[in-house]
Amino acid sequence: MWNAKPRPRMKCRSRFRAIEVWASALAGVLAVQSLFAQAGPERIPKTLTDAERMNDKVIARREYDSNARTLLNPKFREALDRYQPGAGPELTATWGEFMAVDGTPFIALQLAVPSALGLQSGDVLIFFGSVVELDGKQIATYNEPITIQTSNDDVFVERSLTIPLRKSNGTFGVARRGEILAMTRVTFEPEEIASAVAGVSRLIVSRDVHLLQTAQRPLDPFAFGGTKVVPKPGASFRKTDEVWIFAELRNPKMAEDGTPHIATKTTLDGPTRISGPPTPAVATPLKGMAGHYGVGNPIDVSKLKPGDYTLRVVITDMVTQQSFRRETAIHIRD
Repeated sequence: MWNAKPRPRMKCRSRFRAIEVWASALAGVLAVQSLFAQAGPERIPKTLTDAERMNDKVIARREYDSNARTLLNPKFREALDRYQPGAGPELTATWGEFMAVDGTPFIALQLAVPSALGLQSGDVLIFFGSVVELDGKQIATYNEPITIQTSNDDVFVERSLTIPLRKSNGTFGVARRGEILAMTRVTFEPEEIASAVAGVSRLIVSRDVHLLQTAQRPLDPFAFGGTKVVPKPGASFRKTDEVWIFAELRNPKMAEDGTPHIATKTTLDGPTRISGPPTPAVATPLKGMAGHYGVGNPIDVSKLKPGDYTLRVVITDMVTQQSFRRETAIHIRD
């Protein structure tokens, strides 16, 4: 899907099969292509390899859980307690609630770092933070090394949070050699997710989708069956960008041919308004993630007027007639 400058990444246009998705009737503005490799995992280990994979999932979960109980040093604790929006450099947060193939719910969090800090890919910072429920109960703390990543001209860090999917407030920061570089506060309002229940993730808008060069771990953020979907910080795009919309579909009802049958309707409200009728779409199985499917398409924003837009997508399971409505804000600039 998207533009990828990484090293050495194969261009996604040659790796993803074309699909008819979401928008063929959107006045020529929406073009359609697809994503993701196929296959499904075994839930019960039948071979040594299967057993090793299940053990990897257990190790990954323990790693995230143990790190979430890390003690904060006094300087970081004071910064979290006294944080005021706008008092210093701000991180830009993007998050979404997901479920790993083993049924573990988690929040994937991306924190974009201000470009003025001059950080580069591979730089190691300290990620610190705390998550507090509305009643004031602290449910997680973080104080650990984290590596800077880049996507085009965006600089960010990311982490998955294995916290209860309840409304909570997270305050986070990054530091280098004891100096706090930037912070932010995030209000999490996740939807409840059940492992065997049909659902659709929040929309992810991006300009960088690529195949992972190494095996995906169960709790890796914004990774779907070996494909990385990098959220665009602030959802702000130039008119020359290739913009992708992605959603993860969970546990759709199978039709008689053994595949999910879905339709999508996309609307874009803003300085330029676009709307099309429901259109049949293909949900592509995500490799190693039984019951999980990827649905995505690019939008040609080159003809849109600059400004703020609301993107709305309705995904309908044509077998059960159940619909899921999702929306997100995007900004288009020259």
